[in-house]
Parts: sequence; structure tokens; C-alpha cells
Amino acid sequence: MPLTFRETMAGAWSPVGAPTDQRRLSFTVRALSRSLPRFAARRVVDLDGTIDAEGLASGSRLYGTLGLDVARTGTLPYDFRFRGDDGRRYRFVGQKDVSLARLHESMTVLPAEVRDDADGKIGDATVRFDVARDLVAFLRSWKIV
Repeated sequence: MPLTFRETMAGAWSPVGAPTDQRRLSFTVRALSRSLPRFAARRVVDLDGTIDAEGLASGSRLYGTLGLDVARTGTLPYDFRFRGDDGRRYRFVGQKDVSLARLHESMTVLPAEVRDDADGKIGDATVRFDVARDLVAFLRSWKIV
């Protein structure tokens, strides 16, 4: 019995060396655990979805993982790959560091890096989960199928 849910986050990314050059970045993912026993053992779900990153990728398919062992690690690590409009492969790597003292911010703000196909950092990103707009859809999307 797989576990699944959907999440959308949006914000900006800026190329290395140009921190004031803020470019739009958003992604929507479907998270899926192939089975509940596998999820219970690993606390990791597979991600697939799309990413839009201004100047880099337009509606590109993404795939990767999201760690969900927040009770043990205090983190929610995102790691996914996608192909840019230039045909090269890129990687988005970020982590929410969950804190009870800053629960709302730490669960809704995701700082990240954008890396190239040689795993070199090409930019920094910050995306946010819009609670007011997306919370109800997010909660309704959680299913055991």
C-alpha cells in the first residue's frame, strides 16, 4: 500500500556571484512511497513532478527523493534532478531544518542550492510553501492507495 501526496513550493533562485539577480523558481511534486513497509524502514519517498526556474528550466520533469524522518533527524531533505532548457542536467538540493521554536517558518521555507551536472554549485534558492493558498490541497492529497 503506497503513501502519496502532492506539494507545491515557489520562490526564487540567484546565480552564483549575482545574489541580487533573483529569478523565479517553483516546483510541484508528487511524493510516493512504493509500500508502507518500505516507507517505515527508510522514511524516504520518491519525487516526480515539474520545475520552472527562470533562465534555467521551463516545465521540466524532475525526479528525486524527500526524506521524511523528521522525528529522528529534525530535517526534511529534498534532492531532485531535472534537465535544463539548455539540455544539461541539474540538481536541486535543499533541506528544511525543523525547529519547534520556529515551527511555521522551518516547515514552510526551504533553502537550497542548484547544482550543475558536475555537481558544481551554480546558484542559491529559497522556496516557500504557501500555507494560505495550498494547505487544504496539500492535506487532501495525502493518501494511502
